Amino acid sequence: MSIQAALTTAMETIPDCVAAGYVDMETGMLLGTSVKDPDASDVLDTLALAAANLFQGRGVVAFETMLREAGGEASETPGFGEIAVFSGERLIIFQRTREYPAHVVCYICSNSANVGLALTKSHLSLGPVAAAV
Repeated sequence: MSIQAALTTAMETIPDCVAAGYVDMETGMLLGTSVKDPDASDVLDTLALAAANLFQGRGVVAFETMLREAGGEASETPGFGEIAVFSGERLIIFQRTREYPAHVVCYICSNSANVGLALTKSHLSLGPVAAAV
């Protein structure tokens, strides 16, 4: 299955999902997209550039280090696995793949989406999307 087909399939299960993108944080490039709402297409390009800063920016890395030190846990996984952002009329879900830690899947939903259901469905779709790479 292609990455675009995997993203399209994922979007069908995530409530009120209007766009999805697969981002390589090392290059800031979109490796695949699927879009229902043409306005969301422009947002995906911006999100691709922002994903690396969200997951690998200095402030985030410092915060993750503080959490690890406070908890006394050594983590084998690099940083946050998921970030959800409400922005205007959108709910944006960023999820780092386990198989490729430098890759993030972005789902853009309308802000009327059931957040719990959107997060659950996006979790369930992460494996098949990463397998399509």
